[in-house]
Order: sequence, then C-alpha cells, then structure tokens
Amino acid sequence: MGSFKNTIIIIFLLSTCGWGSPIRSITAYQNCDQKWHKEILNGDPEKTLCQNGSLVSCIAMIMQTSAKIINNRAVNPAILNKYLTNNNGYKQGSEINFSVLDKVGLHLVKTVSDLKTAIEYYDKNYQIVLNINYGKNYGVLIGYNEKDAIYIINNPINPKENKIEAKDIAVALIFKPL
Repeated sequence: MGSFKNTIIIIFLLSTCGWGSPIRSITAYQNCDQKWHKEILNGDPEKTLCQNGSLVSCIAMIMQTSAKIINNRAVNPAILNKYLTNNNGYKQGSEINFSVLDKVGLHLVKTVSDLKTAIEYYDKNYQIVLNINYGKNYGVLIGYNEKDAIYIINNPINPKENKIEAKDIAVALIFKPL
C-alpha cells in the first residue's frame, strides 16, 4: 500500500506545480520492500534486490503498469528477478540480458545518452528508464520540465528523491511494451 500511496502523493503534488509534461501514473516499487528485499540476484549472495536491484525494480514497474504477466502472475521485482534467473536473463553479475524480456512483452528499443532523443520517445508513449547518479541508480521517467532541465522519476531506492537534473543522467533506456 505504501508504494501506491507514494505514487498518488507524487502525482498530486507534481500535477499542481505546472510541469512541462503531464505526470504519468505508473506503479511504484521500492528495492527494499520487505516482500523482496532479500531476494538474491542471479544466484550471487552478495547482490540482493535491495542492494543492486534498481533496474529490475524499474522494469517491473513498467511491466506491471503495462499489465504484463509472468507465469500467470502480476509482475513485481521478485517475480521478474526469478524469471530472469531461470531464463538466462542475466549476463555477468546482475547485468540484464534484455532480449529475454521480449518473451514477456517488453522490448528494449535502444539506449541513448542524448536526453532530447529520450524525451522524443517519451512523448510518443514509450517507457524510459534513466540511469542516474553515475550509474548507481535507475528510475522510471514519469514527467519532465525541459525549460528547467528537471526530470521526474519513480525512484526505487528513495521515492522522496524524485526530481533529478540533466547533469545527473548518464543514459536512457527506451522500452516499448509489446
């Protein structure tokens, strides 16, 4: 319930602030949710969803919002992690083999470092995951104000830190639900 409550509060606050784009409603997951925080990534006990799962959480947010299912279950970070682990969805460590996601209805279109290109895709209703803080975190783009170069994300590590500046974005992963 906390994730839903955070999403509603963020949407309400941001929609009343005059942002440049409408704020998208998207499922919000947190890496350290008690339901899955101890889940191990790719069989490595040194890496858990809580510590290293922000990309998995972001992809789960997109899939859940897009009504995708895995093994007849609604997608959350634990279900997605289990699917990736059992279907060669990880390369080395916790690096994701994105082609495996096509089988469950999500396609990685491209990765770009140009925010203008990412925003063009966002405006065409693609889902964008931003790599932020020098690769330490990911967040799902839910709105932006280009004039002020502020981007609003669902942040799976710290939901209160949802405004980021362009200088803090390394790359954008562009996804299309199938």
